[in-house]
Parts: sequence; C-alpha cells; structure tokens
Amino acid sequence: MPSFTRKDFLDAYTFPLSPVHDFELDGVPAAFASGHPRAWASWSEAIDFGKEVKSEVRRAYASFQTALSPDQKLLAISLNREQILIYDVATKELRATLEGAGQVVFKPAQGPEKPGYTLLSGISYDGDRNKLILWDLDQHGRILDEEEPIDATAFATKAIDSILPDLMTNHEWTKDFAKASNLQADFAKALRQAAADHRRRHHTILSNARVGGFGSSTFSSDGKLLIYHSTNSSTQRSMRAAEELPQVVVYDIEMNKEVYRLAGHTDAIMWSAMSPDDQHIASVAWDGTMRMYSAVTGTLEWATENSGGQSWAGAFTPDSQHIVWSSKGGRTIQVHLVADGHRVSTFQGELDDWCRNLEWHPAGESLALCAGRHVFVWHPFEGPDGRIAQHFLLDDSKDWFGMGSVHGVSWMENGRALCLQFSDGTKLAYDTLTNAKEVFARPQGVDTAWVGNGFYGVLRTGDEPDFYISVDGDGKVRYWRTSVAAFPSWWEKEKAEQKSDVPPEKPYPETGKYVKITRIPRMEASQKGNERDAWAEKGAHLWTAE
Repeated sequence: MPSFTRKDFLDAYTFPLSPVHDFELDGVPAAFASGHPRAWASWSEAIDFGKEVKSEVRRAYASFQTALSPDQKLLAISLNREQILIYDVATKELRATLEGAGQVVFKPAQGPEKPGYTLLSGISYDGDRNKLILWDLDQHGRILDEEEPIDATAFATKAIDSILPDLMTNHEWTKDFAKASNLQADFAKALRQAAADHRRRHHTILSNARVGGFGSSTFSSDGKLLIYHSTNSSTQRSMRAAEELPQVVVYDIEMNKEVYRLAGHTDAIMWSAMSPDDQHIASVAWDGTMRMYSAVTGTLEWATENSGGQSWAGAFTPDSQHIVWSSKGGRTIQVHLVADGHRVSTFQGELDDWCRNLEWHPAGESLALCAGRHVFVWHPFEGPDGRIAQHFLLDDSKDWFGMGSVHGVSWMENGRALCLQFSDGTKLAYDTLTNAKEVFARPQGVDTAWVGNGFYGVLRTGDEPDFYISVDGDGKVRYWRTSVAAFPSWWEKEKAEQKSDVPPEKPYPETGKYVKITRIPRMEASQKGNERDAWAEKGAHLWTAE
C-alpha cells in the first residue's frame, strides 16, 4: 500500500465545494454568497509574515499558532517554535518580535486604568519546552523595556580569536581545526540563548508548565488567574508517583504566586477551563475522566467514571450551568450539570473520528462540534438526548487516509455565523440567518503549514467595511471583506433615521386595509433570543392594518 504524506495531500487535494450534506434553513440547502467561492489568490490586502520564518522546516510540516487581542487591535502569530510576531490589525505594521513559541493567548482586557496587553506563550531558544512566559506589551503592542539585540556571531568570533593563540601555543590546536569545528556555531548558539534569557528577566516565567489545548480556557474572566498543566507527560508507558502525576495549576498573576494544584488525574490532561462565572474549574484527561473542582477552595466537587478511552475536550455553557466533554476516544459527547455532575444528554449522531473541538453558541442552547469530515450543530436540551439541528459532511471521494477533514469550528458575530476550518487550510463561514456560505479556498498544490485558530471576524476599523482576517499557512494574513452585511446597509440606516409628521397614505381607503412589505433591520434581528423569530419569514413581513 503506498504511503501518502501531507505534502502529497496538499499537491493533489482540491477542496470539494459540494459537500455530501450541507447546512440548510427550512429544508433549503445553503447557497454561496455573492462572489464565492473565493481562492487565496484573489485577496486585495495581506500581511506577508512568511518572510519572517527562519527555520528550514518544509511548510507542509510546519505549524503556526495565532491569537487576536480582546480589543481586536493586535494579532499574534507564533512561528515554528522560533518567534512570535505582533501585528497591528488596522495598519498591518509589525509592532514586536518576541522570543517565544507554541500556543499564544492574550490575557482578557485589563481596563483603562492599566493600558497595554499581556500575552502568554512558550519559550524559544530553550531545550525545555515546559516553560511559559507572560509578555508585557504597551498599548501599541511593543514590548516594555526592550533591549537592543546582540550580534552573537560577532561576539563568538571575538571570543574565539582571543583564546585561539593560547590553544595553539599550549594545546597544539591549529586555525584550520578551530575553523572546521563547531566551536563558533555552538558558542554563538549558547550566547543567543543566554542573551534571550537576559532580555526576558523582567517577565514572569513559569517552569514545568504547559498551556491546555483543544479549546482550553487559560485565564479567569477577569484575567487575574492563570490555569496551566504541570508534570503533564503521559503515563501510558509507565506510572509515576502520585505527586508526579499530571496536575492543573491555578496561578495568581497579580500576586505572582501559585494558588492551588488540582490533582487526581492519572494520565495527560488535554483540556482545562475555569467556568465563565469563575466558580468552577474542570479538566479532561487521557485517563478517560472529567473532574470538576471548586475555583474558590480548590476541592474536588465531582468526577466522572472512567469512560474507557482517551478523553479530549470540554466546554462550559456561557451561564456556567452545564458542561460538555468528549470521551471514549473522542467519539462520545455528553452534557452534565456543573452543580452535581448529573448527565443531561448524550449526542446520538455517528462520529467516525475523535471530536476535539466543542463550542457553545453564545445563547447557550446549542453546541457546534466537529469530528473528521463531520460538523454538527446539536441542541442537547431538546428531548432526552437532544436534537441535531445542522449536519455538514465534507465530500472525500478520494481516499486521503483522513487527511481531508474539519479541524475547527467556532461561532462568530454573537452566534449568527459559524466558521469551519479545514485541514488543507480552506475556511468557510456560514451565515445562519441568510443561509449563505462564504468559502476562502486554498488553491491545489499550494504548500501550507497547519494553522491553529486562523480565522477571525467580523472585524471593523473606523468607517471601513466589515472584514474577516484569515491567517493562512502559506505565510499570508488575508483581509477579506464580508459578502453578507452584518449590519443594516447605509440606505436602510438613512431610511430609519428619516422622520415625517405626515401619516402614511393608505392605498385602499374604501376598505381601510393595505398590504405593506418591509425588511427588518439586522441590528434588530440579531438581538439575543430573537434571531429565529425575527427572520422566520427571511426578512420580510406581510400584514394588514385596519
């Protein structure tokens, strides 16, 4: 049987525009929005961050991580465990280059009394990957107390030149031997790492610490507490002493001290989060369990039984009353009460792959999840085991050994739109009210790195049109104008602002009845809890008045 690599996949794969099963509204399949599908080559504005990549890793096997600041003004891009780039979204200016790596997470907004930003990441230039750093940035995204970098190569040359005469005289070295050795390269590498440590001395660094994955919530809602995983290597090959098993650590950023260590898992922790009301902390691990702790006291409140198989992800509802998790190899999705762990419902859809991405709708009544080529929108509180409201199934007529899949789902625009991110780099935004799809497709043959959290919207800067940001694995940040307006058009706004004292003329005075066709402004239609009612007749009403 021939073996296929990701490079082979990207060379041959074309994103299938016709799914096996599509999103739909009132039984009508979704249609493309005006101007879609669009290919990457058709963008109008972009940031070329690929030129900043230093490593020689082939792009198909590289990975980028991204994060958008809470005020949507800064974009952080982490490159191949090398460095982190901070861009200004409006001006596209590179504001800072940080010696960090891995996942990046912005701390929640700090308020007007403390301008600036805090970014969490791993550390580059360090053989130990289990370290985290909190970067303090000013209000423009630039690092505080930044120092001028040193020329490590020049210093290494100067140092070797100063000791070489002694090595030649007393130790029988030769210039050719010194030149052919790795002495200078190793010296320069060590000097660069020492210099990086020196520049980071003003920032908080946490050892034996890793950020949770698969949608983990890293900070409390007010940004005062940080949650990370410690001693988090797997125990599947051999068990360890209890004190060396994986733990969730709660760290007080303002006091610069550890608050709790939450123990009990016996294998690597995949996901953790603090509830939106900051009262509970939950964790999901490969030991097949989910555990719920009090965020106030650090005590265990309840834990599930071993589900039998690796467990991957979880998510609290916005009101903190319920929690969902994926267990049994990621193929069983269950919702529990946060208060006592009582199981409320179990997802009945068929999953042929692990589910590692779960996200509640902002209203808290439905849940988006993806597994393999499937995307579901599930209403878990309707009936004994809920109701599947939407099902998207990606076509994969070619056997790519699971390479063609959906790797991320997220809600946008207060839950009006659902975003899908695919393994080849293509993104899709589905508008739940207009039943329209916007597709931003990777052209066949384009090498692309894997990108985590690479699509953001709907964004606005001043009076400019609404747009999406797409961080793509070919080294570009693309700005796409939205095809489906998120707010009323200018003529709808103008019409709404016009006032007249003249009563409307009735076209049928003999009966006193008339028929009027009107459109509902989108601002009204997208108010919480009223989306479906306001758009039940697709933006139009017919009514009679006496």
